[in-house]
Amino acid sequence: MYNDKYLDQLKADIENRQQRGMLSPKDFNYLHNVIDNELNELVSESTLKRLWGYTRYLSQPSASILSTLCRLVGYRDWDDYRQRRFTDEHASSATVLSDKITVASDLQVGDRVRLTWNPQRVCEVEYHGNNEFEVTDSRNTGIKVGDRFCCNLIVSGEPLWLSNLRQYGKAPVAYVCGKQGGVNFSRMVEESKETQA
Repeated sequence: MYNDKYLDQLKADIENRQQRGMLSPKDFNYLHNVIDNELNELVSESTLKRLWGYTRYLSQPSASILSTLCRLVGYRDWDDYRQRRFTDEHASSATVLSDKITVASDLQVGDRVRLTWNPQRVCEVEYHGNNEFEVTDSRNTGIKVGDRFCCNLIVSGEPLWLSNLRQYGKAPVAYVCGKQGGVNFSRMVEESKETQA
């Protein structure tokens, strides 16, 4: 097994992001599908098993495979991850204290969320399940009504990384909202309940 502190950290980051350990063939199948759905890229289950040491790996993983895995946790590629990961560590650990939505556990299908970021960007989205959202309203942003994307964590004051953004007539892409200054959110379901009360 290829041993590298960055690779070990990357695997831990992926498990933390997915809130799931890579312990069985079912887990590797799940991660394979997440990569396909969120990034529109393919990494075979057998490659994932070798990376995690579930099966034997005699050679170093390719930079392209590592770059794909890095994009899953919000970095541009393997070089970007190695340059920034440990310098980002202090800032990353602080975000746990912020208001956040862990999509899989905090949202139900049909819930709506308003996202805002500078300068005067507003995007309202509806949750469709499986970490997928559809844009229902958009102002001053390149994201349009009807676009769909995946994301599994929304943290107040932090950039929002969208994966598998699908816009009419275009190939799916990754997209970041609020790169400077972060994104704020409000749950529209809660707002409507408060109005009725």
